Formats: sequence, C-alpha cells, structure tokens
Amino acid sequence: MTLLPGPGDGATAVTVWSLEMTSPSQMRSGRVPAPLPELRTRHDDEAGTSRSCYAAVGAPWHWVDRADWTLEQWQEWTDRPEHHIVTAWINDNLVGYYELEQQAGVVEIAYFGVTVATMGQGIGGWLLTEALTHAWRLPDTTRVWVHTCSLDAPAALAHYEARGMTRFDESVEWRLVRPL
Repeated sequence: MTLLPGPGDGATAVTVWSLEMTSPSQMRSGRVPAPLPELRTRHDDEAGTSRSCYAAVGAPWHWVDRADWTLEQWQEWTDRPEHHIVTAWINDNLVGYYELEQQAGVVEIAYFGVTVATMGQGIGGWLLTEALTHAWRLPDTTRVWVHTCSLDAPAALAHYEARGMTRFDESVEWRLVRPL
C-alpha cells in the first residue's frame, strides 16, 4: 500500500478516524468470552512477537507500513520501556494482541486486533477492554487514543466507540492498495 498525495489511477479513498478516551470512567467493558483467552505480557523475543502478531492480525487489513522492517527496526520499536505488547491465546493459538506506546502521559494503542478466525466470539471487545485498562494503569496516563481506518475490520470503529472512545479527528487519505 502506498500513500498518495491525492486521487489518481487506482487510488482508493481511505477514511482515517482518530478516537480518544480522557478518563477511565468513560470505559465500557466488553463481554467476557468463553473460553477466556490467556494474556501473555512476557515474551522471550519481543521484536519477533511484535513482527509475527503484526503479520498474523494485520495482513487481512492491509497493514503493510512495517512489512519490510528489518529485525533491527523491530528491536528499536520493542526494546524500550515506553512499549508494551500483550498477546492473547487460546490453547496455544494466537487469537489477538495489542501494543501500547507511552507518550508523556498519553498512551497510544499503536496496534490492536484479533485474528480473523476468532472474530465474532467476543474476544475483540474483551481484549480492547484489557488494553484500555492496561493503558489507564500506566503511570501518569491522562489520555488514551487510537486511530483506525476504513481498510480495518468492518467492526473496528464501532468496537472502539462501544468501549467508550470518542472520535476527535477524521480525514481522508488516498492509498494505492495492493491486492493481498
């Protein structure tokens, strides 16, 4: 996928929404799925975990901005105290993950998603609740934010709003989307 300056041959208009939460009291919990996934906060290889989750969860939604990153770039991303990755598993099968990025009192949900095979089972709403709870527990958090777009899973925007996040920005980008 390539970002373009405007409409052109083969360009797709992609709507990008930014959402935020400014108080943990705004959070609305998702239902608890059965079976309950196991959350893992420790990974022997943070960079490899981030890279494999990014590919497993993001490929159907055209997550390609980091597809060509080197191992060193993945390590620079993950090997910092501001970075937090949590994976969700059922029977040793990855069902979803999130990555948080602390930014001076503001926490970005940098990456979030569930695998296509587990959609519709309540895992996404539950995992987003876990991600928001985690973000609010980080020191000095005053705001949690995320962005999503019209290329993401069809229910993504609705899920963020259902958990209590509100839109604060909307824009259109022109992208050349490569077939998967």
